[in-house]
Amino acid sequence: MGGLPDGFVFTFVAGFISAMVYGITALQTYTYYMHYSDDALTLKLLVAAVWVLDTAHVSLMIHALYYYLIATYGVPTSLEYIIWSLPASDLVNVFIVFGVQCFFTYQIYYLCRPRVKWWVTTPIVVLVLAQLGFGAETDITEIIHHNASIVPQILYHGVTPAVATIALAEIMITVSLCVLLYDKGSRSTLARTKRLLNTLIIYAINRCLLTSVVVIVDLATAVDINMDIWSMGLSFIVGKLYANSLLASLNAREHLRSQSAGSLSNPRSGTVHFANLTKLVGKHESSEDGTRSSDVSEVTVINITTAFALDKTEASQRKGEV
Repeated sequence: MGGLPDGFVFTFVAGFISAMVYGITALQTYTYYMHYSDDALTLKLLVAAVWVLDTAHVSLMIHALYYYLIATYGVPTSLEYIIWSLPASDLVNVFIVFGVQCFFTYQIYYLCRPRVKWWVTTPIVVLVLAQLGFGAETDITEIIHHNASIVPQILYHGVTPAVATIALAEIMITVSLCVLLYDKGSRSTLARTKRLLNTLIIYAINRCLLTSVVVIVDLATAVDINMDIWSMGLSFIVGKLYANSLLASLNAREHLRSQSAGSLSNPRSGTVHFANLTKLVGKHESSEDGTRSSDVSEVTVINITTAFALDKTEASQRKGEV
């Protein structure tokens, strides 16, 4: 592609990878609705919103790549114009990241002990809202002005703070989840429960590593005006990683349940008892031994869907008491 800067080659490859990852997003969305049709309506709507936004992002990304790589190929002045679909695709990514990070923050809120939940979640909420504000402001400015001459200005006042707050929020979410799950495991008397919680910690760390590495590299390229095209390519991938991290976490419940159901549950009663897993499945205690119980299908919901599945858990328990 001799008529374009070298960064556009990477951008094209990143767009191709992003399109492939979108296929995984679609597959995971289909898998979710096929296997978890009993989930709360709120959670179903969140998954639908993420998939719709991801679909919109792919469409906008393809339009932007078509404009720069085909329609205006070999026209140097085209690089001075910001096609509307490029910042629009970034804006869609901003909303995807915002929705996914809000979801995990919501889970942290319900996992925390009452006296510290606001202390833990408030800094995360501030960072998540900050990335939404910086990201939306940057993309809307580009949509309005169109001229590439504004890039140096918004790079330091919008793009860099937006990417930095995404990275900080991601690290805080992961650390909070790991600490909370470790705390639950350390207070549990069941070895199998500890192993399950350790598995969830590994899942959280893996999710953070994948998204954080891309975001940090994106931040490193964003601060260099000569590498803004490379940053554009990385931005194509970020939203897909967040969408898939959410869907993978949701779809992992069945796998975790298959590992824990045989050893942690009573096959006849379909229930599992935790001695000290406070706040994981709601405030329900047995009048006989004071231990908490939940339907085995909801045990692995402690991964990241505790709060959304709470209504279903309560209903199943009330049915069992009748």
